[in-house]
Amino acid sequence: MRLFVAVNFDDIVRGAIRAAVDDFPITNPPWKWAAPETWHVTLKFIGERPTSDLPKVVGALEEVRTRHPAFFVALREFGGFPNLRSPRVLFFDMQRGVPEMTALAADVDDALHHAIALEKETREFHAHATVARIKERLAGPIVEKLSLVPALSHPASRVTSFELMESRLGRTGAQYSVVKKFALP
Repeated sequence: MRLFVAVNFDDIVRGAIRAAVDDFPITNPPWKWAAPETWHVTLKFIGERPTSDLPKVVGALEEVRTRHPAFFVALREFGGFPNLRSPRVLFFDMQRGVPEMTALAADVDDALHHAIALEKETREFHAHATVARIKERLAGPIVEKLSLVPALSHPASRVTSFELMESRLGRTGAQYSVVKKFALP
């Protein structure tokens, strides 16, 4: 199983992202937008694991769940990795809920390290929602327009759970499904 741990967004956040994509300042961009059902914050990429690891993963995440209360999030600024001048990924940055999301991600990372000896993350956690992946270098005029993308404006959304997700790769991209939902107290 190819697994990851994520916070999936509710209709409030998905609606704000959808409105931003629909009003994007670049018509016919040279990339494909990520499907709305795939918009999430990745807490930890687990990767390929044998099905026999599943009970240990679920047990570790169940313990994590008990240590984190529900919290509010809001997305805001548009950005790119590694930057907007030469992006490979386009995203909306988290504005509200960053400390809570960061603490949750760190706890997930630590718990999975102990449960299944998963390598700990060495990169700093950056709470964001990926909206597109770019395969080729963008032309100058398109790059200039990326800086014109307005920030999102939406009411805060309450995060009440996180999910263990399975990713199945196919010709049309990855298909995600929830393996188990973990409700936050």
